[in-house]
Amino acid sequence: MARRIAIHADEFNELIGDEFIPLLNKAGGAGFQVTAYTQTWSDVEARIGSRAKAGQIAGNFNTLIMLRVKEVATAELLTSQLPEVRVVSTLVSSSVSDTNDPGDFADFASRNEDRITTESAQMLSPSDLVQLPKGQAFALIHGGQLHKIRMPLPDASHDPLMPASLDVIGSEVRGRTDSRSHWARRDETGSEVTVGL
Repeated sequence: MARRIAIHADEFNELIGDEFIPLLNKAGGAGFQVTAYTQTWSDVEARIGSRAKAGQIAGNFNTLIMLRVKEVATAELLTSQLPEVRVVSTLVSSSVSDTNDPGDFADFASRNEDRITTESAQMLSPSDLVQLPKGQAFALIHGGQLHKIRMPLPDASHDPLMPASLDVIGSEVRGRTDSRSHWARRDETGSEVTVGL
């Protein structure tokens, strides 16, 4: 069974160059999964030196997850891919008029009406991404379907099961693993080697 290789590129703009364009273009078919992280898309454009090449790079990523951003141009990377929607609004109107005809039976006339109108609007605007609360994001996945994501934020102060440090986690993992566990593997000589922290 062919193995997939996952590449996580943090501060993507520091790593990118012309060689990334063919890599991203052929990554899926070659068994690579590339995940890139960046603060602003302008950083990528500045590093690569061309808006067209930056567009090629963006076009090779199938999934886009965007947390709160500070740059409108970065937010438009997501919002520009969304369709416009029809928004229905209701306008309530009422009026009253009196009559001064002494021969008329009615002293006044009233009128109430509801008007329904539709207009086109953006599904999501860049300002929605600029104002996102911490721990929330929008994602374009499954062929461009928009999803809203809320991630629980860890709070160690109220969690009795939260380990005190990474050393405690390492000790616990080493204590649970031995040569009979799934953490063990064989080296080239056939000897068993335990993989631990």
